[in-house]
Amino acid sequence: MSQQNTEHLDTEEQRAFRLKARDWMKGRLPPRRMREEPVMDFSDPELVARDRRIQKALWDGGLAGVTVPKEYGGLGLDVRFEDILHEEAEPYRLPWHFGNAFVVVLPTLLKHGSESLKKRYIPAMLKGDHVWCQLLSEPSGGSDLAGVLTNATKQGDKWVLNGSKVWTTGGNHSDMGLCLARTDPTVAKHAGLTWFLVDMKSPGMTINPLTLLNGTVDFCQEFLDNVEVPEDHVVGQVNDGWTVAQSHLAHERAGMARGWHIGLRQEAEAEHLELSQGLIALTKRLGLDKDPHARTLVGEAFVLDMIQGLTTRRVSQGVIKGALPGAWGAVPSLLHARTSIRRSALLSELAGPVGVAVIPGDEGPRQGMSRVMTHRIGGGTLETQLNNVAERVLELPREPGPPRDTPFNQLRTNAAPQR
Repeated sequence: MSQQNTEHLDTEEQRAFRLKARDWMKGRLPPRRMREEPVMDFSDPELVARDRRIQKALWDGGLAGVTVPKEYGGLGLDVRFEDILHEEAEPYRLPWHFGNAFVVVLPTLLKHGSESLKKRYIPAMLKGDHVWCQLLSEPSGGSDLAGVLTNATKQGDKWVLNGSKVWTTGGNHSDMGLCLARTDPTVAKHAGLTWFLVDMKSPGMTINPLTLLNGTVDFCQEFLDNVEVPEDHVVGQVNDGWTVAQSHLAHERAGMARGWHIGLRQEAEAEHLELSQGLIALTKRLGLDKDPHARTLVGEAFVLDMIQGLTTRRVSQGVIKGALPGAWGAVPSLLHARTSIRRSALLSELAGPVGVAVIPGDEGPRQGMSRVMTHRIGGGTLETQLNNVAERVLELPREPGPPRDTPFNQLRTNAAPQR
């Protein structure tokens, strides 16, 4: 779904900003070569480095952090100016390896970070100096974020972290990580948690890239062995990490639902809806454009895209305007997981053997199917999202389990007991 141009709606100030962006990006940003190169590939150091340069170019042109307050290096403008920037950036590649930084870390820091942390790290992010990752999932916990076993103990004027994290997108190329650790195992599971900003180059941090069956190396596992974090690098309050987690997860789920890469996919502001031409091109390439069954598959995929886009827009606007509670943010995330799975099944059926038997190095119709499982687990597993919607939106009873006030070190885990 591409962004409908809204230049005719510009005020005088917005028109000036549009022309500035148009002039600056021309000749300074690389073209948007969606078919020749991936949106994000942490196994390609040069592509990551290019996105750093792109972000630096936006900073140099006064186009970085459009809605970020001025005191933290941004422009302090409203979201309309950000939409304008993305419209003008349509022909170019944007810094899509900064998805974690701008989708979840930045809003979490703005809401919960201290002034010193915001003034230190947000400008560095906007300049392209820092690529960020999230140190969340663990080998023992999966989507049970409140069940983290990585622990942090206070030693003098620093915190010392020990544990392991996994499925960290871009961990080996990240400069900083937003890490959730347990600081008090003697209280209830959702208490005793604290967020930290961790330097990924710290002594004691071991980062192992993970090669998946499809050959991608986007994820990593980290081992933290006495990793030291400065005392003031706590986000929010000590032992109140679940409060921070609620807003953090809301931003992550919204990002998963609307499209993680800022400026890559925009929801049209008008009621005009544009259909992706990718499926049509694939059908023609396979010689199936006149086949009734193939046309039915393409039609269903279009319907799923439309439902996903319209639902995301409706929920987002409802939450922003206060017409819907924040818990509704789980709805488009759940829908995205469901529609991604079904859409990939449609694409697989449409492509047939060509979808799995291609020349090495040629993505072929597999493109679009490769991340289906990511969408099923990203931002929380499908099962977790189902529980969120059932309990927080539909107000159904919780699943059976131990009392909420049970101390964490008395809960069963698949690891050594927490002392």
